[in-house]
Amino acid sequence: MAARDILNLDNALAPRLIRCLYTAALILITVMVVLGVVRGVRIMSLPPLLPAVMANSAPAPAAPDAAAPPQPGMMDPGMNRRMMMDRRFGRRPMGPMGFGPLPMRNPMLAGIIVIFGTLLRGAIILMIVRILAEIGLAILAMQRRTEP
Repeated sequence: MAARDILNLDNALAPRLIRCLYTAALILITVMVVLGVVRGVRIMSLPPLLPAVMANSAPAPAAPDAAAPPQPGMMDPGMNRRMMMDRRFGRRPMGPMGFGPLPMRNPMLAGIIVIFGTLLRGAIILMIVRILAEIGLAILAMQRRTEP
């Protein structure tokens, strides 16, 4: 019976399809929002980053060997050059809402920013999907134009 309904044009399939796609979009939006809130809670549970150790407190290292792996606190010279180029051309790492990097010295604030950004994005996407579904259903409900 279902194959007969799909293959003939007696029953309108488009309104049901729009409703099914709307339901699928709502499920995807819900999953996205839940994952974003979980990410924000994980960021909130991180310990705050410690301030950088002063450079003069440690003894100066000997000349690094080319074959030796880099130390955890040292950057390679290419990285320094890339950071200078990024600063020169105005490229900055963006956070979840494009305002700048996350303030990781305060993980509570960073988690709140991530959660707020996720909820805001979810609400905006929900409104857009709802408007598109209503437009589709309104177009399908319109009377067909008769040619004179």
